[in-house]
Amino acid sequence: MMTVRLNTTIQQMTVPDGVPKQFEKMLDWLAAEPEDDCLAELAGLRGHLDELRMCALPVNEIFPCLEQLELRALDIAGRFRAQLLGASLPLPKALHDATGGLVSGLQDLVGVLQRVLTSIDEGPNDTKRALEEILIGGRALRLLGEGFVLGGMRGTDPAPGLWRQAFAVLEHLLPYLEQPIAGLQQAAAPATLQFKRMAAISALQPESLTARELAWIHEYLEMVAASAEVANAPLLPEGACFWADPGEDEAPVPYSRRVAPARRGLVFFSAFGMAKRVSEQVDWLERRIAEAEVVGLERDGELLDPDASGLPFGLTPVEVLSLLNRLRERWIAPPSREHSRRPRLYSAQVCVGLRSIWAVHKGLQPKGGIVEWTVCNESPGGYGIVSVSEMHAELVAGMVLGLRRDASEAWSICLVRWIRSNEAEQIELGLQVVGSTCTPVSIGFRGGELRSTTSALLLPPLPGVRNNVAILAPAGTYTSRRFVLVREGQHVYIAQGRVLGLDLQTASVELFQYEIDPFPI
Repeated sequence: MMTVRLNTTIQQMTVPDGVPKQFEKMLDWLAAEPEDDCLAELAGLRGHLDELRMCALPVNEIFPCLEQLELRALDIAGRFRAQLLGASLPLPKALHDATGGLVSGLQDLVGVLQRVLTSIDEGPNDTKRALEEILIGGRALRLLGEGFVLGGMRGTDPAPGLWRQAFAVLEHLLPYLEQPIAGLQQAAAPATLQFKRMAAISALQPESLTARELAWIHEYLEMVAASAEVANAPLLPEGACFWADPGEDEAPVPYSRRVAPARRGLVFFSAFGMAKRVSEQVDWLERRIAEAEVVGLERDGELLDPDASGLPFGLTPVEVLSLLNRLRERWIAPPSREHSRRPRLYSAQVCVGLRSIWAVHKGLQPKGGIVEWTVCNESPGGYGIVSVSEMHAELVAGMVLGLRRDASEAWSICLVRWIRSNEAEQIELGLQVVGSTCTPVSIGFRGGELRSTTSALLLPPLPGVRNNVAILAPAGTYTSRRFVLVREGQHVYIAQGRVLGLDLQTASVELFQYEIDPFPI
């Protein structure tokens, strides 16, 4: 279970001097103990933000209230993040809409901070003015980062205007990274770190991550994002460089997908330094897991003590290892689309989850049954499907499902690459085909529990993707090179296999190719 550090109570706040009387109700709300009901807290925040946003008073009279509102908003965001950790997509409508309202509220608060940034006057003490600008810019980017992560955990695209706001704030900070005054450089670095976190998560394609993974990554980046780079000039190596046009409301784009235009004013981001740090941690974690297995220790014990590992709590060592490998791959070699998608519109049957697919092939009734979805596009390697009906199955990125046009066709076995739920009543999935058909089997690895087997799917070779037979199993099944395979049919077939390599691993499943072991034990 993800560990979330929340400040569920806010200390009694001191009313700042010089605050206009019209804000007395706001200050009373800020000084009061937060309510247990997150929705009530959010309603109070949105109401006071509307007052502040519409206020015509000079910025210097509004400013004393802002820091307290930021603390309260971050507290509410942390409580919502905790709720989203245990929720599956599609979210209940109330939680979906409330989270969207909170993200909008965070953007409103940033809008007020932007007014403060543009109102800072040139003065005789340029260093003092610069430090104020850096401090406020860092606070604004932290709020936008919270909104960005909440949107990802909600399963939606970034809120309209969020990236444009981030670039506008970053514009105030980037010049200070190049200032010869060391104090300004040291102050600007942690402020721009908040932008680096957003860009790093965007590069990972948050729609392809679970809420638990997103929350873990957000915390992890607090430790490693300083190794990333952001600048107004291209960064090397080009393969790990992303670029963005601040005039557009879009996330940074990798060079591998689209080359940056030759014009001034672009923002460049590189995750190469973070990827190097990830490689070091992957090597360390692999050694620790191997050592734990040799001496018979629990791999999920104190292996990830943050003091020793530099990694947050919240995921098991095996989950962390899988996730770190994905982080490194997407930061160093961002994926690009290999096949164009063709628009389609037809109904298809969907069977959700590995265990349900296994049951269907055994002639059993799958959990959740077989449901109707609409295929909206397809390519040689996958599908885009959408549902506007009420879903009872729990959907997470990285799980598998079966797809077929009708009962006369074989099930295509697909991996859920990404999930979007921009509207509470609708959910869209991006699917990657990993098998044109499958056979239900049971497998047991050496070193696993005695007399215990795991339900898995046997997948035939896939032309252009893999040359060998593969097995799709629940995450964490693969624990050693050798395993026993049992296939039941008219006759029971038992064999010992040897894993050739782990092709794919997500929070839900893993896929590995194998061969029949020529030296069975």
